[in-house]
Amino acid sequence: MFRLAQLLLLGCCVFAAQTISTAQQSPDDSENKAALQAIQSTLDAQVAAWNAGDIPGFMAGYVNSADLRFASGNTVTSGWDSTLQRYQSRYAGRNAMGTLAFRDITITPLCAEYAEVFGRFHLSRGSDVGDATGLFTLLMKNTNGRWLVWHDHTSSASN
Repeated sequence: MFRLAQLLLLGCCVFAAQTISTAQQSPDDSENKAALQAIQSTLDAQVAAWNAGDIPGFMAGYVNSADLRFASGNTVTSGWDSTLQRYQSRYAGRNAMGTLAFRDITITPLCAEYAEVFGRFHLSRGSDVGDATGLFTLLMKNTNGRWLVWHDHTSSASN
């Protein structure tokens, strides 16, 4: 029932975004501009934390909730704690983490509470591990005035 309510809410937000898309995309819309800046700040803080070797700091950009969903490859991880453990096991040590960059970011506000973020990630790592790159789509949620990742779908490109 809770998931159905979430889908209905998201559907309402998408409908509202489509019906007022001209107003939302206006450069004079200070509320929209503030949301875009806040979302970009969350992404920038994640990159800075990752590049400092701070996975828990990177995870501060995610909703700390059992409702967090991270999908990558053929795996879906649910919950903040499980997602943190996944990152820590897959990226044990600075060599595996490398240096993160987000590129080609597109932020699309859906309504006052949700936004979609699409972009590319690139991990620059030593030749012993190899670089990693791919695409991601995030559903960001305005949670207590902070824009945080609620759903993350990331795909890696084959090297």
